[in-house]
Amino acid sequence: MAATDRPALSRRQFFRTLLGRGAPSADSADRTPTADPHAAGNAAYAAGDFPAAVVAYRASVRQDLANTALRTRLGQALYATGQYIQARVEFEHVLRLTDGAAGPARLGLALTLLRLGRTARAGQLLAAFADTARPALTALAQTTAAAVADGAPADLADRIRTLEEHARASRLFSLHAAAVSPAP
Repeated sequence: MAATDRPALSRRQFFRTLLGRGAPSADSADRTPTADPHAAGNAAYAAGDFPAAVVAYRASVRQDLANTALRTRLGQALYATGQYIQARVEFEHVLRLTDGAAGPARLGLALTLLRLGRTARAGQLLAAFADTARPALTALAQTTAAAVADGAPADLADRIRTLEEHARASRLFSLHAAAVSPAP
């Protein structure tokens, strides 16, 4: 078989083949599109059923490891259920995949770190948060970053709640999301 006769494989298809998940058939381009593999997670997330969204998104992530939007949603669902350490892992993974460019993951990680009492790192993330489509949220992130620069302020719980409310109001987080456990 000459080099020009080989079927073209994307990098993802190549690794899926290596992992034993099957190679695409020659007629894969002719197939009709299948149902959205993330539909169950998206539906649960939209309905505010975050425990179900976590289960569905975890199953989806196993099939699509580099999907940053999916991992961000998983992180937000984990955050909403009070699973802050797991949410932190997902948000950090998204930031690594995007070289720090994912605004929702940056804000999610900052809120998660605030909930975990890691104010110094959270302040750095909030100071770097910038979203031109959400100037009020960006300004609030900047003022919160300045407030936590020297440690946890007395009104930290109120600041976290305000950031969460603004993130929901600006549709950066789900409207149904509300942190389960109280802020530090």
